[in-house]
Amino acid sequence: MDYKEAKKILLKKVETVGIENCHILDCHKRVLASDLITKLDVPNFEKSPLDGFCFRAWDTKNASVDSPLEFEIIDEVPCGFVSNKKIGAMQSIKILTGAKLPEGADCVCKYEDTEFNEKTVKIFRPFESGENIIHIGEDIKKGVLFAKKGDIVDYGIVGISASLGIEKLEVYKKLKVGIISTGTELVEVGNDLIDGKIYNSNRYVLESILKNLNMDLTYFGIVKDDINKLEEVYKNAIENSDIVISTGGVSVGDYDLINSTFKRLGFEIIVDSLEIKPGMACLIADSHKKLIFALSGNPMSAITSFYAVCLPVIKKMMGYTDYENKKIKVILKNSYNNKSGMNRFLRCKIYQEGEKNFAIINDKQGNIMLNSMIGCNGFVMVEKKTEAREGMVLDALLIS
Repeated sequence: MDYKEAKKILLKKVETVGIENCHILDCHKRVLASDLITKLDVPNFEKSPLDGFCFRAWDTKNASVDSPLEFEIIDEVPCGFVSNKKIGAMQSIKILTGAKLPEGADCVCKYEDTEFNEKTVKIFRPFESGENIIHIGEDIKKGVLFAKKGDIVDYGIVGISASLGIEKLEVYKKLKVGIISTGTELVEVGNDLIDGKIYNSNRYVLESILKNLNMDLTYFGIVKDDINKLEEVYKNAIENSDIVISTGGVSVGDYDLINSTFKRLGFEIIVDSLEIKPGMACLIADSHKKLIFALSGNPMSAITSFYAVCLPVIKKMMGYTDYENKKIKVILKNSYNNKSGMNRFLRCKIYQEGEKNFAIINDKQGNIMLNSMIGCNGFVMVEKKTEAREGMVLDALLIS
């Protein structure tokens, strides 16, 4: 199946997970489930941005270096306190950074620009009304939409929420993702490598990508090529996850048992292969509205089909409104002849010069060549039986 068609079918099929109220300190990288609108002005009073003296600007109109004006100091107001005195003609109040502006004052002069003692302060220039004042709503205006449903909660949203007194946010629940590695040949990292075995890299690649999205991951381990054991683990994984991702066992060899396992479990197979290279070997099934992505055991095949089809579906389930991979136009810096009868996703390094994006196609594009992903931030898409030449403009998917 064409990967775009497969993705379209799956996106129509899935729904977002449930919604919960979450403390703002636990919301980092969670997806907002509702719009956020400011319910008050921040700040909600005029205040000083510096340590100094406040007074009436009108009274300073004749002040100069040669003829400074002397103001009576009638009070002192630290941050967090409010003066109960009203400033009159030629009067001043000592004010600290962040303190509320006293009644009657409309400007502030910093300490360094004055001469003062306990009773009086000298001002050496005229001031404008509103000078050196943080005004009501200067940071945030009441009634303003400051974050939308589908936005990812970052420190800015957390900070604004806190400044508005919002303790909890309505966010989508964390997606529960089950990860399975299949193959008798696999050995977990940390164990000795026995002759004929390989380390299980796919688990670590997938978890590294998914952890960046802030979800609940459960690893169900390595499962040997035994249909009874496979059936047991997949059944357990689907019962305890919102979505399951596995690697290995999806080709047509004697020990590729995932198709048979899915049939025994009664899963509805939606996709039995994808029309892309690498990543063609791929099974996608449905079990009571829960999806199972069975990806190739070849690392680059698994990663390619994961980005092309699986990741946008996961993001939609998490509540992302912008769940598609970002597509941009790039100018090729080197050539690649796609002799295959399938469209290819070529690992590349995308960079910008001026207003143009360029892509360098990595030399090694084999299904098992993980080292070609180092520094890779995109895939250039080259149609089947096409020679992509240096200087051509092609579509590319940005990845992170």
